[in-house]
Order: sequence, then structure tokens, then C-alpha cells
Amino acid sequence: MTRVATLFGGTTPETPVAFGPDRVVSAATLRGAARRVAEALSPAREGEEIVVLARDRVVFAAALCGAWEAGYGVALAPNAQPETLRAICGRPGVRTVVHDGEGDRGVDVGALVREARALDSPYPALPPERHLATVYTSGSTGEHRACAKSARQLLGEVAVLLEAFGDVAGARTLAVVPPHHIYGLLFGVLLPLSSGGAFLLGSVPHAASVAESLVRHRIDVLVSVPAHLAAMRAMPDLPPVRRVFSSGAPLAGDVAEDLARAGWCVTEVLGSSETGGIAWRERGAPWQPLPSVRVAVDAEERLLVDSPMLADDAGRPYRTTDRARLLSDGRFEHLGRADGVLKIGSRRVSVAEIERHLLRIDGVLDAAVLAVEVGGARGSETWAALVAPGVSVASVRAALRRWLEPVVLPRRYRFVESLPRRDTGKIRAADLRALFEGER
Repeated sequence: MTRVATLFGGTTPETPVAFGPDRVVSAATLRGAARRVAEALSPAREGEEIVVLARDRVVFAAALCGAWEAGYGVALAPNAQPETLRAICGRPGVRTVVHDGEGDRGVDVGALVREARALDSPYPALPPERHLATVYTSGSTGEHRACAKSARQLLGEVAVLLEAFGDVAGARTLAVVPPHHIYGLLFGVLLPLSSGGAFLLGSVPHAASVAESLVRHRIDVLVSVPAHLAAMRAMPDLPPVRRVFSSGAPLAGDVAEDLARAGWCVTEVLGSSETGGIAWRERGAPWQPLPSVRVAVDAEERLLVDSPMLADDAGRPYRTTDRARLLSDGRFEHLGRADGVLKIGSRRVSVAEIERHLLRIDGVLDAAVLAVEVGGARGSETWAALVAPGVSVASVRAALRRWLEPVVLPRRYRFVESLPRRDTGKIRAADLRALFEGER
């Protein structure tokens, strides 16, 4: 039987579930805020959803729990851009937007949450097959695909994560990832809210601010992304924390080692919107499947996943877009995405492989590679965007030749101050390509 975490599990009415510089929110206060949101919504019809959009994590959590208590599912928009919201609100069954002043439409529940009275009654149990949320993939193509999540999948994943990482129970968590992303939702809101823990209210976007907040708020768990951790490694005297999570993209090996020397052993988590969490690793070791997750590899090196977090109508095992090599002890090595493998001339190379070698070069702080179809004998070529102050194209090409054949080296290079990474650390292909417009 699939385990399902309980919202407000491990709390008493007085247990702090959120905190900030001048504010502590108890479980009873958040429960009362959720009930107030539920009462403010019109009765839900079968299958209806509302969009939840809020910067304040207490408002977000109250709107989330309130929508579920009122019988709605929640549509989690990948961003707050007007066209994105318009597209999602136009989907069948989407009723309205609940926000804290983010938009000019829908229901602003910010004041309702702030003025709500405490409520001591337990949160109602959510049936395992009840639809809870639709999350939208934010992959490199820019096209967002809807992934429905039941309580069995979403809260079941929380239970699996608590089994794998029991030391996060009761922890004080700081998440740099926004809660409308599945990674930020799970690790930054639902894990603390289901284990007697608490989360920091506001957003902390900069490395220096994070370091200060870790000390000021006695943070136990940091939920971050590779680009943010790469900036953190330059900080002197990193404060001790119980655990650091990273997801959304691979963490460069040198970043992981630098952080480990500073006392942070980063736990990377591999997963997707379609599969839920798959595996974890530390310091570049092979990937260890999460509890209840089984993996295999097919003849084309595609990673196959079977887990309780898969949707009922998903193929079992689910064939992912990741390439992998299975090891004899059940762990596996990640070989990059299958859709990132291309043929240049007669040679096959993966985008992930080129990016990995770029990040090994001294002076390269961040890098991303774009695959471009050019036709003819070459078929495809790659372009590289780098954050590498003082590094020349010649030195980059010379370093890459130590690992790659000349024919597969990037044909164009663009040096920038920062890459256009999104909150999750990913980069859309369109945003990456825009860096090269007008550049030769």
C-alpha cells in the first residue's frame, strides 16, 4: 500500500510552521488561514482547479491547503508571465486565480490570510486518489506540459523523501526555489509541513543573503540549485547546516568538492515532473534509487523507472528521456538526456558531455551548450555560452581538445556575465539561442 504523508503531521497547534525576521506562524494559525481561504472560494465542481500564485510562502501554503479543503485541485503555473497565466486559465476546469497581489484578476487572499484566526482542529485527510495538483514542466524547449498529481503521487513522494532523508523531519528550511515549482513545493513547503518542521517565509535570492539568513534563522536545511550553490562556494566560512539539497540540473564536480571542503556535503536529487523523485547522490557518486523506486536500462541506454509516484496511466516501467548505465549494486550512472545526443559529421556526442568538460576548465564558472541543426554533411553543430571572466576562446578550445575530437567542438562561443537560468536552474533553448543573436 502506498504511504501518504499527512499535512500538519507531527505538529501541535502551537508548533511553528513558518518564520521570518519579525513573524512566527503556528500550525493553528496556518490552519485557520487555510480554512478562511476555503470559505472564500465558491463551491468546487468535480475536477475544477484554481491557480495559486503567491510570493509569500504562508499565503501560498494557506491557499494550497485551503483549495484542497474546498475540494479544488491546484494549477501551479511555471511563472507569473501574463501569457503563461492566460494560457493556463483558459484550460478546461480552471476556475480562477488565487494570489497575494500578484495579478489584476482572481481573488487576492493576502488580507484574508493575515487576518485569519487560529484553528485547532486537524486538517482533513485527503484520499490517496484525490486529484491535488497540475504541475507544468519547465524544460529546455519552452513548451510547458501539464502533469496531474494525485494525493498518492504528491504526498506519497513526501513520505518517500522522509524515509530517505529522515534527518529533515522537524527541520527549519530555507528554500531558494519558488513553491510553484515541483521541487520547491515538495522540499520547501510539503516536507516541512508534513514532518513538524518550518519554512522561511520570504525569498532570499542572493548568495550573501542566504549565508546571512542561515545564521540569523538557525537554518537546518537549505534547498537550492546548482547555479546558486556555485555562487555560494565563494563565500568564506559557510555556516554549518544539517543538509543541503540540489536539483534541476547536474552539480559540477568541482563545486561539490569545494562545498564539501567547506563542510557542506550536497545531496543531489534526480527526478522529473512525470516520474516524481527517482534517485539521489552525494559528491558525484553513482545515483542511488529512492525507497520504493526501481530502475532498469533498456537496449538504447534509456533509463526505465517504476515507482509509486507514477500516474496510473503511465507506462510501467516508464521510459524516461535520460540515458543511464546500470551498475551491479543497483545504482546507476547518468549519461545525459537522450534528446541531447546528436551526430556531428559521423561522430556522436551529447550536450551534457560538452557542458561537463567546459565546467572542468579553469576559470569557467558556468556553461551551457545549444544543439543546432545545420544540415549538410555536419547535420548538427553546437554553440557554447560561458561565464568565464578572462578566459579566451582559444584556451577553451585547446582545453576541450583534450577530451573531444575537433569535429564535435562548439562552432560558436558567447561569453556573458550570467546565463539566463530560471528559478530551477534550467535554461530554455530559446533564451540560450537569444544570446547568440547578432553575434558571430
